[in-house]
Amino acid sequence: MSRRKVLVPVLLAAIASSLAGQQPKSQSKPAISVSGIFTGRSGKPMARARLVLGSVESDEQWQFSRIKLAERVAAAIADQKGRFQFKGVTPGTYTIIYHPSGATMLLPPQISIRGLSAESRSILPMMRNVEVGKSEPLPERAWGQTFTLLKGQIFWSMGANMKIWNATVRWRQQGPYMEVRKGEIWQDRFDEKTEIKFEAWSY
Repeated sequence: MSRRKVLVPVLLAAIASSLAGQQPKSQSKPAISVSGIFTGRSGKPMARARLVLGSVESDEQWQFSRIKLAERVAAAIADQKGRFQFKGVTPGTYTIIYHPSGATMLLPPQISIRGLSAESRSILPMMRNVEVGKSEPLPERAWGQTFTLLKGQIFWSMGANMKIWNATVRWRQQGPYMEVRKGEIWQDRFDEKTEIKFEAWSY
């Protein structure tokens, strides 16, 4: 075999390696800081509440979803005016789960929200497409096997049955808490310069 035939593959490999090193690397979205204000429905600041970011991950139907906590994002603590800030956030759509009054208990890496798909018998079976509990706050009640709806929740009456419409939901006895709007977990888009307005329905 001639020396030229040996050198050609070696040179081609060197050129390919050099070109590969010049290819631009894919860049992930830069982390951002997002600020907001956390109040109760009455407008009172939810001072000293501990807030944690999560994402709602769905199967084909949202009722089989789960909330997965955001990685590498520190929890935020609301100040006396209810203001909070998340640092190191990748832009995207998130939900917020929380503990009132600065609780610091450990949270699981993900929370199943399958129980929120449940429906129950309506307390106003003759009414259809009506918000139940809007004029008179409903008492705290169990919902499924792992959730409790706090006082003041609203249901959507569908005739014989009703479902959660607007409510603060406590996961298990100790929490954490999450917010439901129009039958789905509260979510918002987090981008640079976004001002998050987060409200605890039952407070």
